[in-house]
Amino acid sequence: MNERITPFFSVIVPVYNNIKDLKKCIFSIITQSCTDFELIIVDDGSTDGSSELCDWFADKDERIFVVRRNSNGGVACARNEGLTYAKGKYVYYVDGDDWIAKKLLESARKELDKEYSPDIYSFCYVKVMENGRHVKRCLNIKEGLYDKEKLKREVYPGLICKVEKSIQFGIDSGSLCDKIIRRELLEKHYCRDTSLFCAEDSVCSWECIYYADKIFFSESGMYFYNRMSVTSNTKKYHADLFENNKKVAEYLREYLNAGDDVQIQSQINAFEFRGVVRAIQQEINYYHSICYSAKFLKEKCGEETICSHDGLPLQYWLYIFLINHRCFKMLLMWVVFQYGVSFVSRIVKFFISRHILQSDFF
Repeated sequence: MNERITPFFSVIVPVYNNIKDLKKCIFSIITQSCTDFELIIVDDGSTDGSSELCDWFADKDERIFVVRRNSNGGVACARNEGLTYAKGKYVYYVDGDDWIAKKLLESARKELDKEYSPDIYSFCYVKVMENGRHVKRCLNIKEGLYDKEKLKREVYPGLICKVEKSIQFGIDSGSLCDKIIRRELLEKHYCRDTSLFCAEDSVCSWECIYYADKIFFSESGMYFYNRMSVTSNTKKYHADLFENNKKVAEYLREYLNAGDDVQIQSQINAFEFRGVVRAIQQEINYYHSICYSAKFLKEKCGEETICSHDGLPLQYWLYIFLINHRCFKMLLMWVVFQYGVSFVSRIVKFFISRHILQSDFF
């Protein structure tokens, strides 16, 4: 590896068969208004021409360094390997099928390059939907700098999810795409389980936030999450989703001191419960029969308790009771019923709105 000048930012892009979107992704990085960065592209065994495109960019721009992996090890593995090469003061991960705003690094540096700089610069991402519509994930707290006491008071009680009268989305997105993290912090709290294929960024993100001393939260939407991409992990059926979500919950319990923090423990319980629900919903979303899915899910479960109701609202206890007693046919039928009600509701709303428009017209 050639000697590289120490930059302020290390931008790491894991790449696996992203040929369709990769050019836009890399252009959005190398055309940043702030130029004090290195770009580490980790080619995770691509077979679609992405490797050649990465090399072409590296030949054109000396800030780009390509790390080649012989086989596909997954995004967590690729991110971790990229981190071993990073020299920057701060590290930022960008997925190969997404892109970033031109002034992202410049905006971040204004807050990070101060005498009492934060460990993390957290901002907002924008989902780019299949119809071209942009949907911003808004900041759930006030913009500004949060020290440790303020983090404990205002962020940690709803870090993973808010557990009140119901389970609601947490303050943090759980994503790495909307965070620029001090390298020393990330090197201590990276994702250690590279077998995770869903929420592998969340375990890293939440752990870094939990152990950070200062974080700056920005309302700016500067990352564009490409939901149009055919390589998106959200568009694939995962037969091991149940096991993955269980492993994520156990990972969080181990590394977030869940035994000593009741608030965090209840949030992990809520996350684990929702993970089981997502595994059940996935079976219906991919049109698997109820009988087949019920048998499939039962085989996934051992003899131990699947999820705990400790710290969760009373309204979820029956659902959790049915999960722990492996009543998956009943639960699958309930999901189908909910989907049916939702579909009928949308149809009714459509015809009502159409009738109102026609009435106004005439």
